[in-house]
Amino acid sequence: MRKLLIAAALVALAAMTANPAQAGEHRLGFGFHYWKTVDELADQGFGDIEDDGLSQVFSYQYLPGGFLRFEFDVEYFDKGFGGSTTRAYSPQFYVLVGRGIYAGVGVGATYSSGLADDWSDPYYAARAGVDLLMLPKFHLDINANYRFNAWDQLDEVDTETLTLGAIARFTF
Repeated sequence: MRKLLIAAALVALAAMTANPAQAGEHRLGFGFHYWKTVDELADQGFGDIEDDGLSQVFSYQYLPGGFLRFEFDVEYFDKGFGGSTTRAYSPQFYVLVGRGIYAGVGVGATYSSGLADDWSDPYYAARAGVDLLMLPKFHLDINANYRFNAWDQLDEVDTETLTLGAIARFTF
């Protein structure tokens, strides 16, 4: 029993020793997101909503190593998005898995002083894409996105609500 305790203590001690720091990869980018609303919204009395548009996306990614990546985006919309009477901003956070080809999930909300309560309810997103290395330290990310309001909607993807995005990112 004593040998087992000594072995366990040595393993624990070895696990706590300092490992050399491994810096993750940071990427900063800008891109566009093409979106289109579901036709049923206009039928439900939301006449002031834009049917489609091109929003701008400012993006930060952190790749700690392996196949995991974290992404924080802020999307900018002109007035009319989601029924707002002013411009809107949508902060979003994603957890993605993969290198060249990737997929993952995220969460976001939309802020606009033209919305009833300034902030929308949170929404969820699924994303799949391809990350292309175009030049050293320059990546082009082309992605498809699906946004939904509840997790049980993820298995019932409506192809009318799929959107496309492209973001150019620089590694620093």
